[in-house]
Amino acid sequence: MSNKISKPCKITASEKSIIAKNFTIHTDWEKPIFDSLKKKIRENLRPKQRNKCCYCKKDLGYDIKEVDIEHIIPKAEFKNFTFEPFNLALSCPACNTKKGDTKILSKSVIRYPKTTKSFLIVHAHFDKYNEHIIIHDDCIFEGVSKKGCRTIEVCELFRLKAVEEKAKKVLTNRTKQSELIDLVMKASPTELNNVMIEIGKRIK
Repeated sequence: MSNKISKPCKITASEKSIIAKNFTIHTDWEKPIFDSLKKKIRENLRPKQRNKCCYCKKDLGYDIKEVDIEHIIPKAEFKNFTFEPFNLALSCPACNTKKGDTKILSKSVIRYPKTTKSFLIVHAHFDKYNEHIIIHDDCIFEGVSKKGCRTIEVCELFRLKAVEEKAKKVLTNRTKQSELIDLVMKASPTELNNVMIEIGKRIK
């Protein structure tokens, strides 16, 4: 969970030539001519990210609709960073949609910044995730830094229905566990057998 992307996906000289000839505005990213490059980027980054979304750490699907190539600095804001390797990571469509074109730079830039302090949210290439966000029971996101809190807010990491359902289940189970411990602690030696029978009923 703490790993950063080890190395960005390298763009070759021939791929740079194709980009130069076919890319003018950020919406050109959708041109079919870039499909093979996008496939390469997805295949390159999946193992480096352990097939997890760079923001919520949910498992990524293998259908194109289940994984997005995320532009950490929005391409609509900085079109010249559209194919910048350090600006590319994989995210689930939900996180990508929620983040949208939100401003994530701490200051104006001309060249792509290569330091963590330049970004207001967790950066998949420069930040260790668990130094900013801790995930409890795979469902409760805790920001442990200003950047972590901002990431949770921007991507609305509390939004997922599955997360909400799992969080409720975890909290319910913890309540049950607490009640069972109380029963055992308060039981006298003669009552203990009956208490254990009661516990058996509750955990079924």
